[in-house]
Amino acid sequence: MNMFLQACVNGLLMGGFYSLMGMGQNIIFGVMKIVNFCHGEMLMVGMYLTFILYTFFGIDPYLAVPMVAAVMFVLGAGIQHTLITPSLGTKSFTNLLFLTVGLGLLLSNGALVIFGSEYRSIRTAYSQTYIPMGPVTISLPRMISFGVLIVVTIALFAFLKYTTVGKQIRAVSQNPVGAEVVGIDVKKIYLLTYGLGVALAGTAGALLTQFYTIFPTAGASFGFRALIVVVVGGLGSIPGAFLAGIFLGLLETMSALFISPSYSDLIVFMTFIVILVVRQTVIARRK
Repeated sequence: MNMFLQACVNGLLMGGFYSLMGMGQNIIFGVMKIVNFCHGEMLMVGMYLTFILYTFFGIDPYLAVPMVAAVMFVLGAGIQHTLITPSLGTKSFTNLLFLTVGLGLLLSNGALVIFGSEYRSIRTAYSQTYIPMGPVTISLPRMISFGVLIVVTIALFAFLKYTTVGKQIRAVSQNPVGAEVVGIDVKKIYLLTYGLGVALAGTAGALLTQFYTIFPTAGASFGFRALIVVVVGGLGSIPGAFLAGIFLGLLETMSALFISPSYSDLIVFMTFIVILVVRQTVIARRK
């Protein structure tokens, strides 16, 4: 029972990162109707930015989160303005697919050239601090990271629901032409949306550095899981992405506990395929 409870806690904590990645991916897809296949590489860039701020400037990884998010927002807005916007004019999914995949390869290989293939990590005074809570033990960095993730999630919900810009983002996601007719600058919303999605990925990367190694392809697995979260939670649904991320984290830890850690990825992808098949069947019957 203790092992089961510990696995539940670990799955919940890791699921928070999948949720944040999925929400960032879902914001981009919900508004712009494109799948950002370089989303995992954006997480990797956030990890390296946090590593640089800690190594060269002595900034604590958690204090670096706002700075990393701001830098990643500017990076995402720049990519949107210079690369994504011209491709949107072609109205070709293939162009956007190859563009984001190629951008991901550029970022990962650029990190390989600059930082090398060595595995790097950040170790602070509290990295190995553990807090016993009854039958389970929780790592302090994981607890702090999960708390930050919850705050970011609530802030994102509030931003999209109550602010004027958030309402404009929702309007563009529902009907871009109608939003433009009533005076909303759709190109500006696209810029903000892509920047926000990239900032969320960078935030997840910054929070991961306390207990996850940093290397050029670190974001690949998280990028694939973000796609799973988006599909399982519903395309364009932020609450669905949050719940799907938690579910994915729990599924991984439960499969590792009851079956084998080496089969956890296989079980995750098999579950993903089953959900796709069942959902398609339900949609077909409704039609």
